[in-house]
Amino acid sequence: MALLEWAVLAARQTTGDSQSLPSGTRAPTLYGFMGSFGPLALCAVVLRFYSRYRFARIGWDDITIAIGLVLYTGLIVATVFAIRYGLGVHIWEVPQDTEVQMQKCGFTSQVLYPSSLGVVKLSLLLFFLRVLPADHTWRKALFCLAAWVVTSESAFTIALFLQCRPLNFYWDKTVDGTCFDQPKFYYVDAALNMTTDLVILSLPWFIFRDLNDAVARKMQYAGRLMVSS
Repeated sequence: MALLEWAVLAARQTTGDSQSLPSGTRAPTLYGFMGSFGPLALCAVVLRFYSRYRFARIGWDDITIAIGLVLYTGLIVATVFAIRYGLGVHIWEVPQDTEVQMQKCGFTSQVLYPSSLGVVKLSLLLFFLRVLPADHTWRKALFCLAAWVVTSESAFTIALFLQCRPLNFYWDKTVDGTCFDQPKFYYVDAALNMTTDLVILSLPWFIFRDLNDAVARKMQYAGRLMVSS
């Protein structure tokens, strides 16, 4: 990290060298992702609450998905501000007077990411619990998986606050401090999240396999799960 910071500083201080460095921006791509998935998430949640209002009662799975939407909206806002301050370009192209603000916004989006992701996963698990009979054998497994989601995402959020000591060293490299190996930390978290996602997505198949209901009943369960997802 120290070598990278030295190289960035040297590039900024030497006009000729900095001009020869590669340039470009991914800001349009980032805006495109947020401009696409943000409205889709909003429409999905609005339609879900409308269907609940018309045909069923609102449950904890609906409340948690609404909380997830709020957290996801905060993540989008933080990312937009980070882009305005320089996110999406090479580090040597980030204006020095906005670099701290960019890193602060980036840290905010980092903290909101596991929170929103965990709440959405919890909402799906709560929905599974809602549609299954009270004596179904898979309910214990769902409770255990929900506990794992809450614990793992909470631990990841806490770790984000501990990744640099002191914390402000994350966005202000002029102070003395250290950070743990962040890339390895992110890889481990990504692997755990992908594993959890695969388990949650495969749950309907295992649940339907054990159901002894009629085909029409199973189709009803499948339809409700597809609408929820």
